[in-house]
Amino acid sequence: MAVTIKDVAREAGVAVCTVSFAVNGSAHVAEATKKRIFDAIEKLNYRPNQSARGLVTKKTNNIGLVVEDTAEGLENGILLDVIRGLGQASSTNNYDLLLSFQKPQTNKIMDHLLDVYRKQSADGLILMGAAVSQPYEELTRNRFPFVLLGRPAIPNLCHSVNADNEQGAYDAVKYLLGKGHRRIALITPCTLEVDASLDRYNGYKQAMEELGGGFDERLVEIGSFNPDSGYVETEKLLALAAKDRPTAIIAGRDVIAARAVEKIQELGYKVPDDIAVIGFDNTMVSQLASPPITSIELPMREMGFEAAQLLMKIIDGEINFDDIQTVVLPCTICERGSA
Repeated sequence: MAVTIKDVAREAGVAVCTVSFAVNGSAHVAEATKKRIFDAIEKLNYRPNQSARGLVTKKTNNIGLVVEDTAEGLENGILLDVIRGLGQASSTNNYDLLLSFQKPQTNKIMDHLLDVYRKQSADGLILMGAAVSQPYEELTRNRFPFVLLGRPAIPNLCHSVNADNEQGAYDAVKYLLGKGHRRIALITPCTLEVDASLDRYNGYKQAMEELGGGFDERLVEIGSFNPDSGYVETEKLLALAAKDRPTAIIAGRDVIAARAVEKIQELGYKVPDDIAVIGFDNTMVSQLASPPITSIELPMREMGFEAAQLLMKIIDGEINFDDIQTVVLPCTICERGSA
């Protein structure tokens, strides 16, 4: 039979309400009494009934992660790292993590988010993915806690945690310039309508203008989530006249970098002797490629951890809903044999 709060109260020699006050922190309990209660809880292995507690506290102790249901951009452990960070933070603070995948083609992502809010099945949400990257009016109007994992379309529009994609691309250019390269190309991860793609483009462009002697639009190709992306764009870049073609390529995702390496080698060039390649995301793809690909690592686990911590502080009132917090974490270069 499951241990109840009455059993704890009997073991500690206190009233049931005193146990409740000590566990929930809802009223002052003397330290000596609190120690007896928590000693009893440990001895009896008591676990509070969260459903019953929720009826009283109006809290579920759940936070939800809503992810656009696409493999693109979430492949090879990226989402898993985010979940690990979220899980670490939530479990430490006695929250459970709910995970929801949303299919963008259904056009019902908004309905689902509002349903979570209206049913109060979670105390707050973390939103991840291109189709859920816009703050939602009803959530904001009703002050329902949520944090965007990414960059808001408008600065300071909502609480957010993001990687500094712009800095990552800037550092990639700087790294290649330090290796003696001057003709450095970029294959974006996808269309520039996606914030991470635009940020990487802007970081690359700024670095080329400030450090690389000028920006040349001929050295930029727009990548995609097509399996051939990287292969096709590299072929176009290497078809430029000898004096114009790149000696280094920055690919917006590791899978694009791997396809770029494949095309470079197919055309008879050597990596990195003839053409250097840098990827983005530092996924398993970069480690298994031949040669292993130098990659810009995004701190995905740390982002998940910080997003969960931020969300729980908003839920618990430690941070005001309107006191918008913007957390931007740095990217790092993982050096391997491709650059």
